[in-house]
Amino acid sequence: MKKILSPLPDDSKHWDTTGNLLIKGDNLDALRLLRQSYFGKVKLIYIDPPYNTQSDAFIYRDDFSAKQSEVLAQLGYTADNIDYIKNIYGARTHSGWLSFMYPRLLLAKDLLRDDGVIFISIDDNEQAQLKLLCDEVFGQENFVCTLIWNKQHSQQQGLFKKYHEHVFLYGEDIEAHENISGGEGFIDAGAMKKVSKANPASDFSFPAGVRFGAPDGTEFSGTFGDAEKVTVIKGRLLAINGKTAEEVTLSAGWTQRKQMESFFAGEEVLDSKNQKVVEFYFSPTGKIKCLKERSKVTPPTILPPYGLVSEQSSYLMSLLGANVFDTPKPVQMIRDFADWLSGTDDICLDFFAGSGSTGEAVMRLNAEDGGKRQFILVQIPQPIDPKAQKEAHTFVTETLDKPDATIFEITAERLRRAGAKIEAEQTEKAKALALLPAQLEGFSPDTAASSAPAAHVDTGFRVFDLVDDPDTLILQKPLQQASQADVLALQASIATPQPAQLPRILYNLLLAEGLPLTTPIRTVMDEQLYVATNVAFVVRALPLDVLTDTLRALQQHAVPPAYLTVYAPWIADDNFMLGIKTMAETLGYSEDKLRLRG
Repeated sequence: MKKILSPLPDDSKHWDTTGNLLIKGDNLDALRLLRQSYFGKVKLIYIDPPYNTQSDAFIYRDDFSAKQSEVLAQLGYTADNIDYIKNIYGARTHSGWLSFMYPRLLLAKDLLRDDGVIFISIDDNEQAQLKLLCDEVFGQENFVCTLIWNKQHSQQQGLFKKYHEHVFLYGEDIEAHENISGGEGFIDAGAMKKVSKANPASDFSFPAGVRFGAPDGTEFSGTFGDAEKVTVIKGRLLAINGKTAEEVTLSAGWTQRKQMESFFAGEEVLDSKNQKVVEFYFSPTGKIKCLKERSKVTPPTILPPYGLVSEQSSYLMSLLGANVFDTPKPVQMIRDFADWLSGTDDICLDFFAGSGSTGEAVMRLNAEDGGKRQFILVQIPQPIDPKAQKEAHTFVTETLDKPDATIFEITAERLRRAGAKIEAEQTEKAKALALLPAQLEGFSPDTAASSAPAAHVDTGFRVFDLVDDPDTLILQKPLQQASQADVLALQASIATPQPAQLPRILYNLLLAEGLPLTTPIRTVMDEQLYVATNVAFVVRALPLDVLTDTLRALQQHAVPPAYLTVYAPWIADDNFMLGIKTMAETLGYSEDKLRLRG
């Protein structure tokens, strides 16, 4: 049955103000729905998919059946996409897992911005096959690197201790990326190298007054240097008072000739990474060097130590008060990924949310740099085994008092508690900032404290549940078994307004209009007319003259409705449906701005 989103405000935090999302359900259905509103809008994806361990506990569909083929076709993918996974991966040990991942990666690619990136954690069991699959989906040319995470621990089994896991990094379009911002201090590097056919010598004239690190009176003449030869062509390379005494022309294999020309012409110079060149100067040995402000970093592919896996589990245990998750990923690792390759207003997605580490990582990074990043997490309500995972089961059913013990409840509670912890830390930071100036002579406490406030962090999230669409137009019986009464009952169900379903209808209309699920919906006329940014939603018939006057008044607002959407199933008045097109035209709505949904 077709899935739709059902809003759950009571399970959410800061529903009215948050920009974050937590979706309960199978990520294939979630990604399909998110594609309507978030196509090409996600900057960073991190996923830690279930590894292919051949376990019976694998809860997603893991065989590439005809049903999966139909799913790909329904999603709009081509026969080539469907045939690819069948033809390339025939091994039973891999094909099920790969066919499970394939449609999800295709949908993930659709959500990425042109400069978007995806990080995928994986172990040795599927890394080779996953690499080929990602090359197919994202393009081999968009492979960035494989990052190595040292878990700093391994079980004592096998020929070697497996201390590491892989993190694949792909870009939607690698050409759209710049170097990673960050770093402090300066870069002091040579600006010349050995003369060769690829790097021939050329003459360059340096003015008098260039900084020179040699003792006063030092002079270089003729040809000097070891591998990097320099020849004095004209003038003298003489150090007086720490500078060149006169203009001098030198011949060497310059590596930054164009930058030197611009710099000595008095222009501001940026290198290939957009780092500012501070100066070119001569070293004590007479070699030309370049000093630059460090504003870019090049992280190594061996990730920094993030602590033992047991430390991540211990942190989560301290946060929740119970041992509920065996192998949570390090918050700091995902925080680093977001810091490197997302901007302060970007969307970060994790559709295998697990314990919720990605959500906490985004909130913590926002607390550090004042960012407004938003997260979207998806987690299937995976049942918790009361015997194998007794402590987690007890935590959900007794501590949280939930009727169903699922991993999703742990995800949500982790976000609540991590958010509360961050809020408390920000409050303490604000208090410290307010107290500090009072101890410093000459500072006004009010002025100084407000100059560096603790950042407000969005620690909320809207929860949506993926549910069966009760009003689906697809009759849930084989056609040959359906009676006329079945069809009439279905039509009556669809056409009868159900106030309890109104929130569900409105949020799925947001998706239909390509609006984010965090968009505020304003009530204009209860159970009849609503507005979300520039879209007006008519969900029940009302007098056309009243609707006309109301829309005309709304057109005077700062953000007037540019689109008029009518939810057709709940409109039983034929005269209303006949008249609304004319009414829309009188208000300036062109035919493409009037939409019927249902």
